[in-house]
Amino acid sequence: MNISKSIHAIWPVMLGACSTGTPNQEVHVNDTKKPNVIVVITDDQGYGQLNFDSNSYNQEQLNNTTVTKRYRTSVEEAYKAAQTAMPNTAKLANEGVKFTNAFVASTTCAPSRAALLTGKYTQRFGIYNNYDAEAGVKPEEKFLSETFQENGYKTAMIGKWHLGELTIDSLVDKTRDYHRDCIYGCVKDQHPLNKGFDFYFGFNYHGSNYYNATSLFRDYDHVKSQGYITDEFTDEALTYIEKNKENSFFMYLSYNAPHIPLEERAPRKYQRFNTGNPEVDNYYATLAAVDDGIGKIVSKLAELKLDDNTIILFVSDNGAVVDSPLPLNGAFKGNKGLMFQGGVHVPMFAWYPSKYKKGLVVTDNVSAMDLLPTAMIEAGIDLPANLDGIDLGAIVKGKKSLSNDRQLFWAGTQAYHWSDINLGFWNDYTAFVQGSKVKDQFPMSKYKENVSDPAGTVLEGDYMMHYYPVGDFYELYNIKQDPGESKNLALDFPAKVKSMKSAFDKWILTMEKPIEWKKETWMKLLPVS
Repeated sequence: MNISKSIHAIWPVMLGACSTGTPNQEVHVNDTKKPNVIVVITDDQGYGQLNFDSNSYNQEQLNNTTVTKRYRTSVEEAYKAAQTAMPNTAKLANEGVKFTNAFVASTTCAPSRAALLTGKYTQRFGIYNNYDAEAGVKPEEKFLSETFQENGYKTAMIGKWHLGELTIDSLVDKTRDYHRDCIYGCVKDQHPLNKGFDFYFGFNYHGSNYYNATSLFRDYDHVKSQGYITDEFTDEALTYIEKNKENSFFMYLSYNAPHIPLEERAPRKYQRFNTGNPEVDNYYATLAAVDDGIGKIVSKLAELKLDDNTIILFVSDNGAVVDSPLPLNGAFKGNKGLMFQGGVHVPMFAWYPSKYKKGLVVTDNVSAMDLLPTAMIEAGIDLPANLDGIDLGAIVKGKKSLSNDRQLFWAGTQAYHWSDINLGFWNDYTAFVQGSKVKDQFPMSKYKENVSDPAGTVLEGDYMMHYYPVGDFYELYNIKQDPGESKNLALDFPAKVKSMKSAFDKWILTMEKPIEWKKETWMKLLPVS
Protein backbone atom coordinates (compact mmCIF):
# COMPACT_ATOMS: atom_id res chain seq x y z
CA MET A 1 0.00 0.00 0.00
CA ASN A 2 1.16 3.55 -0.75
CA ILE A 3 1.66 5.00 2.75
CA SER A 4 1.53 8.64 1.69
CA LYS A 5 -1.76 8.10 -0.09
CA SER A 6 -3.17 6.26 2.91
CA ILE A 7 -2.32 9.25 5.10
CA HIS A 8 -4.08 11.56 2.66
CA ALA A 9 -7.13 9.30 2.75
CA ILE A 10 -7.51 9.53 6.56
CA TRP A 11 -6.31 13.12 7.02
CA PRO A 12 -9.75 14.78 6.80
CA VAL A 13 -11.06 12.39 9.45
CA MET A 14 -8.19 13.32 11.75
CA LEU A 15 -9.00 16.98 11.28
CA GLY A 16 -12.62 16.40 12.23
CA ALA A 17 -14.70 19.58 11.91
CA CYS A 18 -11.64 21.81 11.65
CA SER A 19 -11.14 23.20 8.14
CA THR A 20 -8.05 25.28 8.79
CA GLY A 21 -4.40 24.33 8.59
CA THR A 22 -0.99 25.60 7.71
CA PRO A 23 -0.35 26.71 4.12
CA ASN A 24 1.88 23.66 3.61
CA GLN A 25 -0.85 21.16 4.40
CA GLU A 26 -2.37 19.54 1.28
CA VAL A 27 -5.80 18.24 2.21
CA HIS A 28 -7.79 16.10 -0.22
CA VAL A 29 -11.13 17.65 0.65
CA ASN A 30 -13.10 15.11 -1.39
CA ASP A 31 -11.63 12.00 0.24
CA THR A 32 -14.55 11.70 2.67
CA LYS A 33 -17.05 11.29 -0.19
CA LYS A 34 -18.16 7.97 -1.51
CA PRO A 35 -15.67 6.88 -4.17
CA ASN A 36 -16.16 7.94 -7.75
CA VAL A 37 -16.47 4.99 -10.13
CA ILE A 38 -15.33 5.07 -13.76
CA VAL A 39 -15.87 2.02 -15.97
CA VAL A 40 -13.80 2.09 -19.16
CA ILE A 41 -14.72 -0.49 -21.77
CA THR A 42 -13.13 -1.07 -25.16
CA ASP A 43 -14.81 -2.77 -28.11
CA ASP A 44 -13.44 -6.04 -29.55
CA GLN A 45 -9.97 -5.59 -28.04
CA GLY A 46 -8.23 -8.94 -27.78
CA TYR A 47 -6.29 -10.22 -24.79
CA GLY A 48 -3.06 -9.99 -26.77
CA GLN A 49 -3.67 -6.44 -28.00
CA LEU A 50 -2.55 -4.78 -24.77
CA ASN A 51 0.60 -4.89 -22.66
CA PHE A 52 -1.19 -6.81 -19.95
CA ASP A 53 0.01 -10.41 -19.53
CA SER A 54 3.33 -11.60 -20.97
CA ASN A 55 2.22 -15.21 -20.53
CA SER A 56 -0.32 -14.70 -23.30
CA TYR A 57 2.42 -14.35 -25.92
CA ASN A 58 3.42 -17.52 -27.78
CA GLN A 59 5.41 -16.64 -30.89
CA GLU A 60 5.38 -20.15 -32.32
CA GLN A 61 1.60 -20.28 -32.03
CA LEU A 62 1.19 -16.77 -33.45
CA ASN A 63 3.40 -17.65 -36.41
CA ASN A 64 0.70 -20.15 -37.33
CA THR A 65 -2.25 -17.88 -36.58
CA THR A 66 -4.19 -16.66 -39.60
CA VAL A 67 -5.42 -13.09 -39.98
CA THR A 68 -7.05 -11.31 -42.90
CA LYS A 69 -4.95 -9.97 -45.79
CA ARG A 70 -5.60 -6.48 -44.49
CA TYR A 71 -3.67 -6.99 -41.25
CA ARG A 72 -0.77 -9.21 -42.25
CA THR A 73 2.65 -8.23 -40.91
CA SER A 74 5.42 -9.86 -38.89
CA VAL A 75 4.54 -11.27 -35.50
CA GLU A 76 7.39 -9.30 -33.92
CA GLU A 77 6.28 -5.93 -35.30
CA ALA A 78 2.63 -6.49 -34.42
CA TYR A 79 3.57 -7.58 -30.91
CA LYS A 80 5.76 -4.50 -30.45
CA ALA A 81 2.86 -2.27 -31.51
CA ALA A 82 0.50 -4.00 -29.08
CA GLN A 83 3.00 -3.62 -26.26
CA THR A 84 3.48 0.11 -26.84
CA ALA A 85 0.01 1.26 -27.94
CA MET A 86 -1.48 1.83 -24.47
CA PRO A 87 1.20 2.83 -21.93
CA ASN A 88 -1.19 4.77 -19.66
CA THR A 89 -3.57 1.83 -19.50
CA ALA A 90 -0.75 -0.63 -18.85
CA LYS A 91 0.56 1.62 -16.06
CA LEU A 92 -2.85 1.68 -14.39
CA ALA A 93 -3.09 -2.10 -14.67
CA ASN A 94 0.34 -2.52 -13.09
CA GLU A 95 -0.52 -0.07 -10.28
CA GLY A 96 -3.89 -1.69 -9.67
CA VAL A 97 -5.25 -5.22 -9.51
CA LYS A 98 -4.90 -7.34 -12.65
CA PHE A 99 -7.33 -10.16 -13.27
CA THR A 100 -5.52 -12.57 -15.56
CA ASN A 101 -8.43 -15.02 -15.63
CA ALA A 102 -11.29 -12.61 -16.24
CA PHE A 103 -14.25 -13.56 -18.41
CA VAL A 104 -17.09 -11.62 -19.95
CA ALA A 105 -20.56 -13.13 -19.84
CA SER A 106 -21.08 -13.20 -23.60
CA THR A 107 -19.10 -13.75 -26.77
CA THR A 108 -20.52 -10.59 -28.39
CA CYS A 109 -20.72 -6.96 -27.42
CA ALA A 110 -24.31 -6.06 -26.53
CA PRO A 111 -25.04 -9.02 -24.21
CA SER A 112 -21.60 -8.60 -22.65
CA ARG A 113 -22.33 -4.96 -21.87
CA ALA A 114 -25.80 -5.76 -20.57
CA ALA A 115 -24.32 -8.31 -18.16
CA LEU A 116 -21.72 -5.79 -16.99
CA LEU A 117 -24.34 -3.12 -16.27
CA THR A 118 -26.90 -5.42 -14.62
CA GLY A 119 -24.53 -7.78 -12.81
CA LYS A 120 -26.57 -10.67 -14.22
CA TYR A 121 -26.47 -13.31 -16.88
CA THR A 122 -28.46 -11.75 -19.69
CA GLN A 123 -30.17 -15.06 -20.35
CA ARG A 124 -32.17 -14.25 -17.21
CA PHE A 125 -34.00 -11.65 -19.28
CA GLY A 126 -34.00 -13.38 -22.65
CA ILE A 127 -30.78 -12.06 -24.22
CA TYR A 128 -28.54 -14.72 -25.76
CA ASN A 129 -26.95 -12.74 -28.61
CA ASN A 130 -26.75 -9.35 -30.32
CA TYR A 131 -30.07 -9.89 -32.06
CA ASP A 132 -31.85 -10.29 -28.73
CA ALA A 133 -30.03 -7.30 -27.27
CA GLU A 134 -30.83 -5.06 -30.23
CA ALA A 135 -34.49 -5.63 -29.43
CA GLY A 136 -33.57 -3.86 -26.19
CA VAL A 137 -33.12 -4.86 -22.57
CA LYS A 138 -36.58 -5.11 -21.04
CA PRO A 139 -37.52 -1.79 -19.43
CA GLU A 140 -38.36 -3.51 -16.15
CA GLU A 141 -34.84 -4.96 -15.87
CA LYS A 142 -32.88 -2.82 -13.43
CA PHE A 143 -29.42 -1.53 -14.31
CA LEU A 144 -26.85 -0.99 -11.56
CA SER A 145 -26.49 2.58 -12.80
CA GLU A 146 -30.00 3.08 -11.42
CA THR A 147 -28.82 1.83 -8.03
CA PHE A 148 -25.90 4.27 -8.06
CA GLN A 149 -28.31 7.06 -8.97
CA GLU A 150 -30.71 6.11 -6.17
CA ASN A 151 -27.81 6.34 -3.73
CA GLY A 152 -26.99 9.94 -4.56
CA TYR A 153 -24.48 9.48 -7.37
CA LYS A 154 -24.30 11.69 -10.40
CA THR A 155 -24.25 9.35 -13.38
CA ALA A 156 -23.01 9.62 -16.96
CA MET A 157 -23.06 7.31 -19.95
CA ILE A 158 -20.56 8.32 -22.63
CA GLY A 159 -19.92 6.35 -25.81
CA LYS A 160 -21.50 3.24 -27.30
CA TRP A 161 -24.87 2.23 -25.81
CA HIS A 162 -26.22 -0.65 -27.97
CA LEU A 163 -28.74 -1.77 -25.34
CA GLY A 164 -31.99 -0.27 -26.58
CA GLU A 165 -34.33 -0.87 -29.49
CA LEU A 166 -33.35 1.40 -32.36
CA THR A 167 -35.33 4.06 -34.13
CA ILE A 168 -33.94 4.50 -37.64
CA ASP A 169 -34.02 7.57 -39.86
CA SER A 170 -32.58 6.66 -43.24
CA LEU A 171 -30.29 9.24 -44.84
CA VAL A 172 -30.66 10.20 -48.50
CA ASP A 173 -26.97 9.92 -49.42
CA LYS A 174 -25.93 6.29 -49.29
CA THR A 175 -22.42 4.93 -48.89
CA ARG A 176 -20.85 1.48 -48.85
CA ASP A 177 -20.46 1.80 -45.10
CA TYR A 178 -23.82 1.15 -43.48
CA HIS A 179 -22.68 2.88 -40.28
CA ARG A 180 -23.07 6.20 -42.12
CA ASP A 181 -26.38 5.64 -43.87
CA CYS A 182 -28.86 6.23 -41.04
CA ILE A 183 -29.41 8.13 -37.83
CA TYR A 184 -29.86 5.44 -35.18
CA GLY A 185 -31.93 6.65 -32.25
CA CYS A 186 -33.17 4.70 -29.24
CA VAL A 187 -36.69 4.14 -27.90
CA LYS A 188 -37.29 6.23 -24.82
CA ASP A 189 -37.93 3.52 -22.21
CA GLN A 190 -34.63 1.82 -23.07
CA HIS A 191 -32.64 5.03 -23.42
CA PRO A 192 -29.69 5.69 -21.06
CA LEU A 193 -31.61 8.54 -19.40
CA ASN A 194 -34.21 5.99 -18.36
CA LYS A 195 -31.65 3.44 -17.19
CA GLY A 196 -30.04 5.38 -14.37
CA PHE A 197 -27.95 7.96 -16.19
CA ASP A 198 -28.32 11.73 -15.66
CA PHE A 199 -26.26 12.49 -18.75
CA TYR A 200 -25.76 10.78 -22.10
CA PHE A 201 -23.41 11.54 -24.95
CA GLY A 202 -22.91 8.77 -27.47
CA PHE A 203 -24.48 6.56 -30.10
CA ASN A 204 -27.02 3.76 -29.91
CA TYR A 205 -25.93 1.29 -32.60
CA HIS A 206 -23.22 -1.41 -32.52
CA GLY A 207 -20.76 0.81 -34.40
CA SER A 208 -20.17 4.32 -35.64
CA ASN A 209 -17.93 6.02 -38.16
CA TYR A 210 -15.04 7.73 -36.38
CA TYR A 211 -15.24 11.13 -38.08
CA ASN A 212 -18.40 13.20 -38.49
CA ALA A 213 -20.44 10.51 -36.79
CA THR A 214 -23.98 10.47 -38.13
CA SER A 215 -25.66 9.13 -34.99
CA LEU A 216 -24.32 11.09 -32.03
CA PHE A 217 -26.78 12.17 -29.34
CA ARG A 218 -26.54 14.40 -26.28
CA ASP A 219 -29.29 13.24 -23.96
CA TYR A 220 -32.26 12.91 -26.36
CA ASP A 221 -30.98 15.40 -28.94
CA HIS A 222 -29.24 14.42 -32.14
CA VAL A 223 -26.06 16.49 -32.40
CA LYS A 224 -23.41 17.23 -34.99
CA SER A 225 -20.08 15.49 -34.55
CA GLN A 226 -17.12 17.77 -33.85
CA GLY A 227 -14.29 15.56 -35.06
CA TYR A 228 -12.72 12.23 -34.09
CA ILE A 229 -15.20 10.29 -32.00
CA THR A 230 -12.71 8.86 -29.48
CA ASP A 231 -11.48 12.36 -28.67
CA GLU A 232 -15.08 13.59 -28.39
CA PHE A 233 -15.84 10.92 -25.81
CA THR A 234 -12.71 11.76 -23.83
CA ASP A 235 -13.52 15.49 -23.90
CA GLU A 236 -17.04 14.85 -22.65
CA ALA A 237 -15.67 12.68 -19.85
CA LEU A 238 -13.22 15.39 -18.79
CA THR A 239 -15.95 18.03 -18.80
CA TYR A 240 -18.26 15.82 -16.73
CA ILE A 241 -15.55 15.14 -14.15
CA GLU A 242 -14.82 18.87 -13.84
CA LYS A 243 -18.50 19.74 -13.42
CA ASN A 244 -19.04 17.05 -10.80
CA LYS A 245 -15.83 17.31 -8.82
CA GLU A 246 -17.80 18.06 -5.65
CA ASN A 247 -20.15 15.09 -6.17
CA SER A 248 -19.67 11.37 -6.12
CA PHE A 249 -20.12 10.22 -9.71
CA PHE A 250 -20.48 7.00 -11.66
CA MET A 251 -19.30 7.15 -15.26
CA TYR A 252 -19.68 4.44 -17.89
CA LEU A 253 -17.13 5.40 -20.56
CA SER A 254 -17.81 3.07 -23.46
CA TYR A 255 -15.25 3.60 -26.22
CA ASN A 256 -16.09 1.98 -29.57
CA ALA A 257 -12.43 1.52 -30.54
CA PRO A 258 -11.11 -0.65 -32.09
CA HIS A 259 -14.46 -1.80 -33.58
CA ILE A 260 -15.04 -1.34 -37.33
CA PRO A 261 -15.25 0.76 -39.47
CA LEU A 262 -11.52 1.49 -39.58
CA GLU A 263 -11.16 2.75 -43.15
CA GLU A 264 -10.50 6.31 -41.96
CA ARG A 265 -7.15 7.02 -40.36
CA ALA A 266 -6.91 8.02 -36.71
CA PRO A 267 -5.48 11.54 -36.23
CA ARG A 268 -1.80 11.98 -37.03
CA LYS A 269 -0.86 12.47 -33.38
CA TYR A 270 -1.81 8.82 -32.71
CA GLN A 271 0.03 7.41 -35.74
CA ARG A 272 3.08 6.27 -33.77
CA PHE A 273 3.70 2.87 -35.30
CA ASN A 274 5.79 1.45 -38.11
CA THR A 275 4.96 -2.24 -38.43
CA GLY A 276 5.38 -2.40 -42.18
CA ASN A 277 1.60 -2.43 -42.70
CA PRO A 278 -0.29 0.90 -42.50
CA GLU A 279 -3.52 -0.92 -41.62
CA VAL A 280 -1.89 -2.48 -38.56
CA ASP A 281 -0.39 0.91 -37.69
CA ASN A 282 -3.82 2.52 -37.86
CA TYR A 283 -5.48 -0.19 -35.79
CA TYR A 284 -3.08 0.40 -32.94
CA ALA A 285 -3.41 4.16 -33.44
CA THR A 286 -7.13 3.81 -32.60
CA LEU A 287 -6.12 2.16 -29.33
CA ALA A 288 -3.48 4.83 -28.71
CA ALA A 289 -6.29 7.40 -28.93
CA VAL A 290 -8.19 5.57 -26.19
CA ASP A 291 -5.02 5.36 -24.12
CA ASP A 292 -4.31 9.07 -24.44
CA GLY A 293 -7.86 9.67 -23.26
CA ILE A 294 -7.35 7.45 -20.24
CA GLY A 295 -4.13 9.32 -19.48
CA LYS A 296 -5.94 12.66 -19.64
CA ILE A 297 -8.65 11.38 -17.31
CA VAL A 298 -6.14 10.20 -14.72
CA SER A 299 -4.34 13.56 -14.96
CA LYS A 300 -7.62 15.41 -14.49
CA LEU A 301 -8.42 13.31 -11.41
CA ALA A 302 -4.98 14.11 -9.97
CA GLU A 303 -5.38 17.82 -10.77
CA LEU A 304 -8.70 17.88 -8.89
CA LYS A 305 -7.28 15.70 -6.09
CA LEU A 306 -9.86 13.03 -6.84
CA ASP A 307 -7.43 10.27 -7.80
CA ASP A 308 -7.18 8.64 -4.36
CA ASN A 309 -10.97 8.48 -4.15
CA THR A 310 -11.73 7.15 -7.63
CA ILE A 311 -12.12 3.54 -8.71
CA ILE A 312 -11.25 2.90 -12.35
CA LEU A 313 -12.42 -0.40 -13.82
CA PHE A 314 -11.21 -1.51 -17.25
CA VAL A 315 -12.42 -4.36 -19.45
CA SER A 316 -12.85 -5.30 -23.10
CA ASP A 317 -16.35 -6.43 -24.07
CA ASN A 318 -15.19 -9.62 -25.83
CA GLY A 319 -12.27 -11.07 -27.76
CA ALA A 320 -10.74 -9.72 -30.95
CA VAL A 321 -12.12 -10.48 -34.39
CA VAL A 322 -9.97 -12.19 -37.02
CA ASP A 323 -10.16 -8.98 -39.07
CA SER A 324 -7.64 -7.30 -36.78
CA PRO A 325 -3.89 -7.61 -36.22
CA LEU A 326 -1.81 -9.98 -34.18
CA PRO A 327 -1.36 -10.78 -31.36
CA LEU A 328 -5.19 -11.03 -31.47
CA ASN A 329 -6.23 -13.05 -28.42
CA GLY A 330 -2.75 -14.11 -27.40
CA ALA A 331 -2.39 -17.77 -26.53
CA PHE A 332 -6.14 -18.37 -26.56
CA LYS A 333 -8.11 -20.28 -29.16
CA GLY A 334 -10.91 -18.56 -31.05
CA ASN A 335 -12.29 -15.08 -31.57
CA LYS A 336 -15.32 -12.96 -30.81
CA GLY A 337 -18.52 -14.98 -31.22
CA LEU A 338 -17.01 -18.19 -29.83
CA MET A 339 -17.12 -19.63 -26.33
CA PHE A 340 -13.49 -20.65 -26.53
CA GLN A 341 -11.18 -18.50 -24.41
CA GLY A 342 -10.38 -16.23 -27.34
CA GLY A 343 -14.00 -15.08 -27.35
CA VAL A 344 -14.60 -14.54 -23.63
CA HIS A 345 -11.25 -14.29 -21.77
CA VAL A 346 -10.41 -10.58 -21.71
CA PRO A 347 -8.01 -8.06 -20.13
CA MET A 348 -9.56 -6.62 -16.96
CA PHE A 349 -8.23 -4.64 -14.02
CA ALA A 350 -9.34 -2.48 -11.08
CA TRP A 351 -7.44 0.61 -9.92
CA TYR A 352 -8.15 2.30 -6.59
CA PRO A 353 -4.88 3.62 -5.17
CA SER A 354 -6.07 4.29 -1.63
CA LYS A 355 -7.69 0.90 -1.03
CA TYR A 356 -6.77 -1.84 -3.53
CA LYS A 357 -3.49 -3.71 -3.21
CA LYS A 358 -0.99 -2.20 -5.61
CA GLY A 359 0.47 -4.59 -8.17
CA LEU A 360 -1.74 -7.51 -7.17
CA VAL A 361 -2.29 -10.18 -9.82
CA VAL A 362 -5.45 -12.23 -9.26
CA THR A 363 -5.43 -15.59 -11.04
CA ASP A 364 -8.85 -16.73 -9.78
CA ASN A 365 -11.65 -17.03 -12.32
CA VAL A 366 -13.67 -13.81 -12.17
CA SER A 367 -16.37 -12.24 -14.28
CA ALA A 368 -16.96 -8.75 -15.63
CA MET A 369 -20.31 -9.10 -13.82
CA ASP A 370 -18.30 -8.76 -10.58
CA LEU A 371 -16.95 -5.28 -11.30
CA LEU A 372 -19.90 -3.09 -10.35
CA PRO A 373 -20.99 -5.15 -7.31
CA THR A 374 -17.43 -4.80 -5.99
CA ALA A 375 -17.46 -1.02 -6.48
CA MET A 376 -20.92 -0.70 -4.95
CA ILE A 377 -19.93 -2.51 -1.77
CA GLU A 378 -16.87 -0.24 -1.54
CA ALA A 379 -19.27 2.71 -1.79
CA GLY A 380 -21.47 1.35 1.01
CA ILE A 381 -24.35 0.56 -1.35
CA ASP A 382 -26.49 -2.50 -0.71
CA LEU A 383 -26.56 -4.85 -3.66
CA PRO A 384 -29.87 -5.62 -5.35
CA ALA A 385 -31.11 -9.16 -4.90
CA ASN A 386 -30.41 -11.99 -7.34
CA LEU A 387 -27.18 -10.73 -8.89
CA ASP A 388 -24.80 -13.20 -10.51
CA GLY A 389 -21.83 -10.90 -10.03
CA ILE A 390 -20.13 -11.01 -6.64
CA ASP A 391 -18.17 -8.63 -4.42
CA LEU A 392 -14.43 -9.10 -4.93
CA GLY A 393 -13.55 -6.64 -2.15
CA ALA A 394 -11.49 -9.05 -0.07
CA ILE A 395 -9.76 -10.37 -3.17
CA VAL A 396 -8.68 -6.96 -4.55
CA LYS A 397 -7.31 -6.04 -1.14
CA GLY A 398 -5.22 -9.21 -1.07
CA LYS A 399 -7.01 -10.69 1.93
CA LYS A 400 -8.23 -13.96 0.39
CA SER A 401 -8.72 -15.95 -2.79
CA LEU A 402 -11.89 -17.12 -4.45
CA SER A 403 -13.12 -20.65 -4.04
CA ASN A 404 -11.99 -22.87 -6.89
CA ASP A 405 -15.46 -24.37 -7.28
CA ARG A 406 -17.15 -21.22 -8.61
CA GLN A 407 -18.93 -21.97 -11.87
CA LEU A 408 -19.49 -19.56 -14.78
CA PHE A 409 -21.93 -20.31 -17.61
CA TRP A 410 -22.49 -19.35 -21.24
CA ALA A 411 -25.38 -20.21 -23.55
CA GLY A 412 -25.97 -19.16 -27.13
CA THR A 413 -24.23 -20.14 -30.35
CA GLN A 414 -20.74 -20.90 -31.56
CA ALA A 415 -20.74 -18.17 -34.22
CA TYR A 416 -17.69 -18.33 -36.49
CA HIS A 417 -18.65 -15.06 -38.22
CA TRP A 418 -15.66 -13.22 -36.68
CA SER A 419 -13.22 -16.13 -36.85
CA ASP A 420 -10.68 -17.61 -39.27
CA ILE A 421 -13.23 -19.93 -40.85
CA ASN A 422 -14.86 -16.80 -42.26
CA LEU A 423 -11.76 -15.12 -43.71
CA GLY A 424 -13.38 -14.94 -47.14
CA PHE A 425 -16.21 -12.78 -45.84
CA TRP A 426 -13.88 -10.32 -44.13
CA ASN A 427 -11.57 -10.01 -47.13
CA ASP A 428 -14.62 -9.34 -49.33
CA TYR A 429 -16.05 -6.92 -46.76
CA THR A 430 -12.87 -4.84 -46.79
CA ALA A 431 -12.79 -4.76 -50.59
CA PHE A 432 -16.46 -3.75 -50.77
CA VAL A 433 -16.25 -0.96 -48.19
CA GLN A 434 -13.07 0.40 -49.75
CA GLY A 435 -14.84 0.72 -53.09
CA SER A 436 -13.78 -2.30 -55.10
CA LYS A 437 -15.40 -2.44 -58.54
CA VAL A 438 -15.14 -6.22 -58.46
CA LYS A 439 -16.83 -6.58 -55.06
CA ASP A 440 -19.90 -4.44 -55.70
CA GLN A 441 -22.33 -6.25 -53.38
CA PHE A 442 -22.21 -6.51 -49.61
CA PRO A 443 -20.88 -10.04 -48.90
CA MET A 444 -22.99 -12.68 -47.20
CA SER A 445 -21.91 -14.70 -44.16
CA LYS A 446 -23.30 -18.11 -43.25
CA TYR A 447 -21.78 -17.98 -39.76
CA LYS A 448 -23.76 -15.20 -38.06
CA GLU A 449 -25.19 -15.69 -34.60
CA ASN A 450 -28.80 -16.11 -35.67
CA VAL A 451 -28.01 -19.01 -38.03
CA SER A 452 -25.27 -20.80 -36.06
CA ASP A 453 -25.70 -23.95 -34.01
CA PRO A 454 -26.36 -23.69 -30.26
CA ALA A 455 -23.69 -24.31 -27.65
CA GLY A 456 -23.29 -24.17 -23.91
CA THR A 457 -20.15 -23.73 -21.82
CA VAL A 458 -19.26 -24.17 -18.17
CA LEU A 459 -16.08 -22.97 -16.47
CA GLU A 460 -15.12 -24.51 -13.15
CA GLY A 461 -11.64 -24.11 -11.73
CA ASP A 462 -9.10 -25.12 -14.34
CA TYR A 463 -11.64 -26.80 -16.59
CA MET A 464 -13.81 -25.45 -19.39
CA MET A 465 -16.47 -27.70 -20.89
CA HIS A 466 -18.22 -26.99 -24.20
CA TYR A 467 -21.47 -28.75 -25.08
CA TYR A 468 -22.86 -28.94 -28.61
CA PRO A 469 -26.41 -30.34 -28.67
CA VAL A 470 -26.31 -30.77 -32.45
CA GLY A 471 -24.43 -34.05 -32.51
CA ASP A 472 -24.43 -34.38 -28.71
CA PHE A 473 -20.73 -33.58 -28.64
CA TYR A 474 -18.55 -32.48 -25.71
CA GLU A 475 -15.17 -30.84 -25.29
CA LEU A 476 -13.29 -30.54 -22.02
CA TYR A 477 -10.06 -28.58 -21.63
CA ASN A 478 -7.71 -27.81 -18.79
CA ILE A 479 -7.36 -24.16 -19.78
CA LYS A 480 -4.58 -23.41 -17.30
CA GLN A 481 -2.34 -26.10 -18.81
CA ASP A 482 -3.76 -25.81 -22.32
CA PRO A 483 -4.89 -22.20 -22.95
CA GLY A 484 -5.18 -22.91 -26.67
CA GLU A 485 -7.77 -25.62 -25.97
CA SER A 486 -6.01 -28.11 -28.22
CA LYS A 487 -6.35 -31.37 -26.26
CA ASN A 488 -9.92 -32.53 -25.69
CA LEU A 489 -10.07 -34.41 -22.38
CA ALA A 490 -13.77 -35.29 -22.50
CA LEU A 491 -13.16 -39.01 -22.98
CA ASP A 492 -10.50 -39.03 -20.24
CA PHE A 493 -12.73 -37.46 -17.59
CA PRO A 494 -16.33 -38.57 -18.23
CA ALA A 495 -17.40 -37.94 -14.62
CA LYS A 496 -16.17 -34.34 -14.86
CA VAL A 497 -18.08 -33.81 -18.09
CA LYS A 498 -21.20 -35.33 -16.56
CA SER A 499 -21.11 -33.12 -13.45
CA MET A 500 -20.48 -29.95 -15.45
CA LYS A 501 -23.24 -30.80 -17.91
CA SER A 502 -25.60 -31.42 -14.97
CA ALA A 503 -24.73 -27.98 -13.59
CA PHE A 504 -25.40 -26.42 -17.00
CA ASP A 505 -28.78 -28.17 -17.23
CA LYS A 506 -29.86 -26.82 -13.84
CA TRP A 507 -28.70 -23.33 -14.79
CA ILE A 508 -30.31 -23.15 -18.23
CA LEU A 509 -33.68 -24.24 -16.85
CA THR A 510 -33.75 -21.09 -14.70
CA MET A 511 -33.21 -18.80 -17.70
CA GLU A 512 -35.83 -17.06 -19.89
CA LYS A 513 -36.58 -17.97 -23.47
CA PRO A 514 -34.87 -15.68 -26.03
CA ILE A 515 -36.42 -12.46 -27.27
CA GLU A 516 -35.45 -12.81 -30.95
CA TRP A 517 -33.34 -15.95 -31.32
CA LYS A 518 -35.22 -18.89 -32.84
CA LYS A 519 -36.98 -20.79 -30.07
CA GLU A 520 -36.43 -24.15 -31.75
CA THR A 521 -32.67 -23.53 -31.77
CA TRP A 522 -32.65 -22.39 -28.15
CA MET A 523 -34.68 -25.41 -27.05
CA LYS A 524 -31.89 -27.73 -28.19
CA LEU A 525 -29.90 -26.43 -25.23
CA LEU A 526 -32.55 -27.60 -22.75
CA PRO A 527 -32.04 -30.99 -21.10
CA VAL A 528 -33.99 -33.87 -22.53
CA SER A 529 -36.57 -34.97 -19.98
